[in-house]
Amino acid sequence: MSTTIPQPIKTVLDKIDEKNNSSVKLSEKSMQDHRKIISEYNGVAIVSLIDIVAFDDINILYGYEIGTRLVDDMQSIIVKTLKEMVKNNVFTKHNIGVFDYEVFHVHADKLCLFIKNDFSHHLLDSIVKQLSAKISKHKFTISDNNYIHLNVTFGATKADASVSLSYAEKALQAANRYHNSYIFHDSYSNSKHENMVYKILLDNIKHETVTPYFQGIFDVNHSSVPYKFESLMRLMDSEGRVLSPVVFMDKSKEYRLYTQLMSQMIEKVFDVMDNHNIAMTLNLSYLDINNIELCNVLIRKVKRMKNRSRLTVEIVESEQIEDLEMVNEFIFSLKKLGVLIAIDDFGSGYSNFDNIVKLDVDYVKLDGSLISKIHDEKYRVILESMVNICRGLGIKTIAEYISDESILKLAKSIGVDYLQGYHLHKPEDWNSVKKTFGLN
Repeated sequence: MSTTIPQPIKTVLDKIDEKNNSSVKLSEKSMQDHRKIISEYNGVAIVSLIDIVAFDDINILYGYEIGTRLVDDMQSIIVKTLKEMVKNNVFTKHNIGVFDYEVFHVHADKLCLFIKNDFSHHLLDSIVKQLSAKISKHKFTISDNNYIHLNVTFGATKADASVSLSYAEKALQAANRYHNSYIFHDSYSNSKHENMVYKILLDNIKHETVTPYFQGIFDVNHSSVPYKFESLMRLMDSEGRVLSPVVFMDKSKEYRLYTQLMSQMIEKVFDVMDNHNIAMTLNLSYLDINNIELCNVLIRKVKRMKNRSRLTVEIVESEQIEDLEMVNEFIFSLKKLGVLIAIDDFGSGYSNFDNIVKLDVDYVKLDGSLISKIHDEKYRVILESMVNICRGLGIKTIAEYISDESILKLAKSIGVDYLQGYHLHKPEDWNSVKKTFGLN
């Protein structure tokens, strides 16, 4: 897509507006030139990437020429808004003498706001908020009698210029992945945190301190002792504190260390099962099922079991399943050995309904966000319908997120088979589980 800027905008904005204490530049350099300018800038830079939502659809509907014009129009709105902020002394109030920045394309549907000032991300938050408001309210002209509204996603960072664009791209990817309109990546505090997490991951792998925690799953008619236990991965820091997956899970995958952690997890869960007559659930994601090394480890362990029906493999993050045929082959290989299969978060989307029809599963976990709303009659009716669907298909249902007595009673009233949640049992290591339930 062309990055040419309309002549009237260039004429005005290539000048330094000393009166308004701003230095504004828009040029016709290539995307590669601009990337080089940022990477070679000497100092700390604030970089925000601005991505137009559903831009491919816009190009298909209205054509590339219109798409190019819409990007240029948005570029003009961004510059105009920033000039208004300068005029209103937004930056002088933060002791910024000259607000120095550039706006340019780095990709067909992405604009870059390159700020050569060093200020707090709170001020950047304010800039992003005002830009978002202006863009969302603007009527982008398609033709004389036709206009549309556009939405944008921001990914921003403050970092050494040499890496700032990479961090901004990372923030933008995260914003798109989590459907956020804006994510700021604080490279300074994050780099320290990331180094700490990386060390923790390596230490747990080296010292084999990956620790399974276990949470009871209870038969709805017998809630004193768990029917089985769900195993949950935990790591230990250097001071012996237990870390939940939210701290390390994403990073373990990013650093390509997850397979080593999960291999330890499988080994230790099977050790508990080998030494105790206990039924267990082992969680595997679509990513795990795609991992031949992990699957081979699991199959070898299963083949050594005497009572294989004590193991249930729960497929988590089931909405991410892309290749149903491959998952079905994996399920078939386990069920042939006598292993049971569960799928999580049933009800979180149509694909889950589709999955339980196409996949040979024994249990489904009802979506926890729905269970938490079970006091609402409408949600209760939906949940009861799901339970009836599963019963008709010969599938057992598990209600998780049982956080108090009232939710427990309502979950029982809709006919679920099993219950799980902090009200019944909080996750703990195996030695603590044995004490809690008097197990040998």
